[in-house]
Amino acid sequence: MSLLKVSYDSLIHEFDVFLEFSWRDWSASIIAGSIFSIGAARTLPRSRRIFQSYLFLILWLTPYLYWLDLSNQITGIEEDRINKPDRPIPSQKVTIVGAKVRWALALTVFLSVAVYEPTLRPETMCWALTVALLCGTPLGKHWFFKNCIAMATGAWALLRGSWKAIAPLTPRADHFVLTVSLWTGLLASIQDLRDIKGDAATGRKTLPLVLGSSRCRWIMSFFLIPASLLVLWEGEILSIAPVSLTAVHAFLGYRVMQDRGYYYDHKTYMIFTYIFCLILASTALEGLDLSENVAIIVDHVKRWSWVTTRVL
Repeated sequence: MSLLKVSYDSLIHEFDVFLEFSWRDWSASIIAGSIFSIGAARTLPRSRRIFQSYLFLILWLTPYLYWLDLSNQITGIEEDRINKPDRPIPSQKVTIVGAKVRWALALTVFLSVAVYEPTLRPETMCWALTVALLCGTPLGKHWFFKNCIAMATGAWALLRGSWKAIAPLTPRADHFVLTVSLWTGLLASIQDLRDIKGDAATGRKTLPLVLGSSRCRWIMSFFLIPASLLVLWEGEILSIAPVSLTAVHAFLGYRVMQDRGYYYDHKTYMIFTYIFCLILASTALEGLDLSENVAIIVDHVKRWSWVTTRVL
C-alpha cells in the first residue's frame, strides 16, 4: 500500500472522527460564525482575498469547536452513556487515550492560530478559559455558569473572532456581538431539557432539575423567550426583521412547552441554534436589498468561473 493511500485513508478517518464528535454543534459554531463573517466581508472591497480570509477563519473555528467537544466528552463519559450513547467514546469508536491525543492537538492548533494572528488572542484566550472552567471545574455543573455565563462568553468569542478573521471589528458589529451573546445566555438552558436523565445521574444542577421540568418550561416560554426578544429589540436587531424573528421565537416557545421526550426536545434545541443563525444572518445582511445581493452572487460566480477556466 502506497504512502499516499495510507495518508489519504488516515485523513478520511480523522475527518470522520471529527464529524462523530462535533456534528451536533455545527449550527451553533462553524455555520454560525461563517454566516456572521458575511457581514465582515461586506465592509471590504470585493476581492479574492476574502476567500483566503474565510479559509483562515475555518482554520480557527474548527479547533474552536473540536477542542470544546473533546473536552466535554472526555469529562462527560458517564452522562453520554445515558444521554448520547452513540458518541465516539461511549460507543468505543475512539479510546480515551485517542481522544486525549486529539484534544492536545486541537488545543495546539487553536492556540497556534492566535499566535500567528494576534488580533484573535482576546477571543482565543476567552474561549480557552471558558472551556477550562466549563469542563474542568464544578462550575460547569451549575446551570447559571454553564448557560448564562459560559454560553454567553463563548458566543462573544465566536462572533468577534469570526468577524475579526475577515475584517476589522466595527462598533456596530461589536454592538451586535454583545446583544447576541446576552440573548444566548438567556436561552441556552433549552439544551438541558433533553438531558434531564443523564444530568440527574451525574449530579448536575441544570435549570430543569432545579425547578422541575414543567415549571422550567413555563419560565422559558413566558419569561426568558420574551426577555430575549426584548434584548434583540434593545440591541437593534429585532427591527431588522421583526415579523420573522418574532414568529420563530413564538414557535420556539410553543415547542419548549411540549414535553414529548428526548428526541422532540433535541429538535427544539436544534431549532434554537437555527434561530441563532437566523439572527446572525439578519445582522450580516442588514440593509442589503435583493438587487445588491444578486449582483454580489453574480460577481462571485463570474470570478470563480474565470479561475476554474484558467486552472482547467
